[in-house]
Amino acid sequence: MGDMNLDADPFVVAGLRKLSQEAFGPSGFALGMDEVIHVLVHRRTSTFGYGYKVSAGQVIYKGRSPEDDFSHQALNEWLSECRNLAYVPGLGTWTTAEVHVFPDAPGRVDFFDEEHLKRDADGDWDAGGHPAGAQTWIQQLLAYPRTLDNIPAWILDIIRAEGLTPPVYNPQYKSVDWNNKRRPVTDNGTDVDAEPMVIDPTLEPGIFAKISKKLFGA
Repeated sequence: MGDMNLDADPFVVAGLRKLSQEAFGPSGFALGMDEVIHVLVHRRTSTFGYGYKVSAGQVIYKGRSPEDDFSHQALNEWLSECRNLAYVPGLGTWTTAEVHVFPDAPGRVDFFDEEHLKRDADGDWDAGGHPAGAQTWIQQLLAYPRTLDNIPAWILDIIRAEGLTPPVYNPQYKSVDWNNKRRPVTDNGTDVDAEPMVIDPTLEPGIFAKISKKLFGA
């Protein structure tokens, strides 16, 4: 994955400022706190998130009511756009975003390849926060494709365990190739509105042979 530090990007700066205002403004939900942290795991068609406030080193988990959290537009919709902004063709984009906002200092957002999920006191995954399976990672790679060499081995292991193959970015055609179909890729991810082209594997056997060899050693 490429450099995911977008803190200086004007769109990101404006979004962090909006979140700080919602948390620490006159009617903010975190008045008197030192920091608000929110973790959001993006799964293409769904998200999983959790957050907490920090005061004098003490962690206070946010409530579930809208009055004790960021608005959907300011956080979720903004981060979805940040995900498009962070995408680099062939390298991918982030899976987890960790947002930090403060009452009297610029905020920041850290991006990670891995899912940063949370367990409860008994060590169980939070409801709705189980690790993603092969189909979810396939949809992620179809939307934000990477070259085969840039797909982390642990993602390939998850996909291979179910006998499946991943969508792969093809730099020659600036496309994502998967399931014998080729879709164009833009600077912000796959063009989902474009009609996919059918690939004839007899004309391009090298593409599928490379994937098969890396995944299954055959």
